[in-house]
Amino acid sequence: MALLEVKNLRTYFFTDDGVAKSVDDVSYTVNRKETLGVVGESGCGKSVTALSIMRLIPMPPGRIVGGEILFDGVDLLKLPEDDMRAIRGNKIGMIFQEPMTSLNPVFTVGNQIEESILLHQKVSKEEAKNRAIEMLRKVGIPAPEQRYKEYPHQLSGGMRQRVMIAIALSCNPSVLIADEPTTALDVTVQAQILELINELQQTLGMGVILITHDLGVIAETADRVAVMYASHIVEYSAVNEIYFNPLHPYTVGLLGSIPKLHIESDRLMTIEGTVPVPTAYPVGCNFASRCPYATPTCLAEEPALKEVETGHFVACHHWDEVKVRRPEHLVEAN
Repeated sequence: MALLEVKNLRTYFFTDDGVAKSVDDVSYTVNRKETLGVVGESGCGKSVTALSIMRLIPMPPGRIVGGEILFDGVDLLKLPEDDMRAIRGNKIGMIFQEPMTSLNPVFTVGNQIEESILLHQKVSKEEAKNRAIEMLRKVGIPAPEQRYKEYPHQLSGGMRQRVMIAIALSCNPSVLIADEPTTALDVTVQAQILELINELQQTLGMGVILITHDLGVIAETADRVAVMYASHIVEYSAVNEIYFNPLHPYTVGLLGSIPKLHIESDRLMTIEGTVPVPTAYPVGCNFASRCPYATPTCLAEEPALKEVETGHFVACHHWDEVKVRRPEHLVEAN
């Protein structure tokens, strides 16, 4: 049985401009010691899916209108809030996207790590302090006893991100959701953060959901990949399949936008057009207006996510044509 299973999740926002279908029929699973990479451009529903798992969607205007989120076989959407609070931050941890706005500026970082430990673990204040300092040490922060007493504004961006990881991991969760954990960090710190998450994952046996727009990060860390576009998962498979055998035109476009040293060209591949507005998604395939393979069928019928090759799921009417016509240098390069 999967550690975490999201089944047909639908999360909508009811606004003055209409109903924004931010997450529409999304399904994926996460196993122990496995990293699921969720990739896609801004606004595709990656973070809203994560917040739905944590049941942190602001209501109103948001509401989870359908689906199941099974954690160890229990549907989180049916739990009372008190039971969910016991899981959130304890059995399921989350690294939020922007550490400067996620950390409270009026409390020391030590206080904020302690808060999570004292809330979920039956330990004394002194033991919680010791565990907080140990977590700071474990995430690679130098002089943890000193940093424990400091405020977020006294730390660098990389250190604040490490504090967020320390908070998320302070109760040894079974699942870690990392929402853009390396955003705005330089490449050296980014590599250290990813390596740290991987080491802790292997030590604690966690399942990890890594949300990012960076395909390079996904290639280095993920076991399986879910590619999201305009509230849907459009391709879902093992990481090697996504990179060596992309079958959705959007995935092909994302891979084509990565600079490659062996290709002599002044221009990167682009995806023409713009993402449709969430309150006015078109009939049929959401990607049809930008797709070079689109036919009248794509404009009239929404493609279902189906298994077209062993373990490889694609939501495209013409995936077989994509496989034949895609630029071969993209596959060879990846």
